[in-house]
Amino acid sequence: MTEFSIPEPEKFTELLSLKNKVAIVTGGSRGIGKQIVKRLSEAGATVVFTARGKDALQQTQEEITAAGGNVVGVQADSSKIQDSKRVVDYTVEKFGAVDILVNCAAVFPMKNAMDMDEKTWDQTFAIDTKGAFFFAKLAAEKMIAAGNGGRIINILSTAANKPLSSLIAYGAAKSALWYVTQALAQELGQNGIVVNAVTPGGTMTEERLAALKGGDMGDLAQSFAGSDSANGSDGPDFNTILNKLPQMIKSMMPLGRLGFPDDIAKAVLFLASDMGQYISGVNITVDGGQSLADPKSSMMQKIQDSSKN
Repeated sequence: MTEFSIPEPEKFTELLSLKNKVAIVTGGSRGIGKQIVKRLSEAGATVVFTARGKDALQQTQEEITAAGGNVVGVQADSSKIQDSKRVVDYTVEKFGAVDILVNCAAVFPMKNAMDMDEKTWDQTFAIDTKGAFFFAKLAAEKMIAAGNGGRIINILSTAANKPLSSLIAYGAAKSALWYVTQALAQELGQNGIVVNAVTPGGTMTEERLAALKGGDMGDLAQSFAGSDSANGSDGPDFNTILNKLPQMIKSMMPLGRLGFPDDIAKAVLFLASDMGQYISGVNITVDGGQSLADPKSSMMQKIQDSSKN
């Protein structure tokens, strides 16, 4: 008869510690990715993060290093497999291992189905799906060779759950990445590698906040209101949408606000730490309950009502 034993639970103070762990975060120079880098670093991990823009990489590296974090920014394009391999090889050569991978790099072009072109479609899938898959594959190879297990966390989007024609390529690519996440979780579990996803809802990043303050929210407003209002057809005045959008968003959300990058980063930290060591093939939606309603119809009704007043 096989004997079973239950291990002693870890100390509470150690559950979120990533001391002596090495992480890679793609798309880590701004927004959600940057906050993920900060949280993993604060938990004790050494973090290699990527982005295509050299200046943003350097600025983020200097900022987090000054706060005591051990981070290195590496310029890379996630759509290019040779770049992914270079980053993974560099991480193992310099720091000895890769224990955690967070795929956060993404593009989200706003184009309706009838306006979609092949170049935009291919670029979206190259970064959001293909790039994430090969980063995961290459990192998993190093994890398997080391024999210490690992964590792979893919950042998805609610656009994969509730189709919006203006985000058709992005939503389709993120839907595909969810399939990849589950398939990898099934295949890599025998190697002690857990694979999960985190799905942000509407999230207010520093870049989006700057756009909001500057009044440059046309794309966001159009995605809620549809193309008719932007084209001058019968619909609410476009300035009405822009002026009332912040108040409408607030009133729509069950928790009264949009998400912030740290809401997502804390979920990633949970899955990367020993708190999530027996969780695999799971998608944690971090949207403050936004997915409980239909944002498009609710927003449109509010816009239509306001235009009558």
